[in-house]
Amino acid sequence: MPSSFTLVTDAAVSPEALYARSLDIDAHVASMRQSGERAVGGVTSGSIGLGESVTWRARHFGIRFTMTSRITELEEPTRFVDEQVRGPFRSFRHEHRFEQVGSGTRMTDTIELASPFFGRLAERVVLVPYLRRLIRQRNAHLLTALGVAPSTDPEEVTWEPGVTHPFRAAQSETVIGRGDACWQRAASEVLRWGVKTRSGFAVASPHDVMPGERLTITARLGPFVVREPVEVVAVIRQPDRVGFSYRALPGHPVRGEEAFVVHRHADAVLLSIRSLTAPAARGPWRPAYPLLRVAQVIARRRYRRALR
Repeated sequence: MPSSFTLVTDAAVSPEALYARSLDIDAHVASMRQSGERAVGGVTSGSIGLGESVTWRARHFGIRFTMTSRITELEEPTRFVDEQVRGPFRSFRHEHRFEQVGSGTRMTDTIELASPFFGRLAERVVLVPYLRRLIRQRNAHLLTALGVAPSTDPEEVTWEPGVTHPFRAAQSETVIGRGDACWQRAASEVLRWGVKTRSGFAVASPHDVMPGERLTITARLGPFVVREPVEVVAVIRQPDRVGFSYRALPGHPVRGEEAFVVHRHADAVLLSIRSLTAPAARGPWRPAYPLLRVAQVIARRRYRRALR
């Protein structure tokens, strides 16, 4: 009996758009750059159709694999199935379903597989988690290509980041004071990087933030100096809501975004912090990611106290 698993992905995009992108060979190749996957036979570019096949070549677990799959079922724009016709599996079947939910789409990936090398237990312990990560990576890339990647948009009052893989999403909200005086002070400080500078970071030219501005944040970890190049993504200035988001640039210890927002609820003044964090794509910081996660938790504690 083959092993199987299902992944459900919700996206703020039409079923037609997500369906078409999922059949695009170039989009799949781009999503699998980490494993060096390439289309080397059959349909190697553009959209693949019913009865057509593609031969993939990639490196997994340090071993180079070649696999040919064919589109065996296709019901535009709600469903299609691809199955292995030649390759490393005893059997491999991937069903893609696209269901309209509200104004968006629920994409369901169901994969059934059997390996000639692994027993059932090893399939579940090794292959299934590995393939689940690959499909999540692929789906996250598809959403990014369609312009619906997760963000820390400070203008959103209710933050629902949706599919965040490979990023880890975190959010906190803290009461930092009450009254007009507290609001005026905190609203001014947050726009001048006050949350960062009051938490022990140094910011080059900490004037009022501006969208598109690039600068470097400096942090000290014991005897080490860490430089974090960033870019301001969005800034909001509303009567009861002020803040901004910024993203990490190449050379930053991690990938992702962070947002600091000061807002009012009745007499209370609150600080909201949002973040999307993933390991650096490459370089010396990538293996240090577990330690950086610990440092991030400590920094967030300081952030919550910074504007009080």
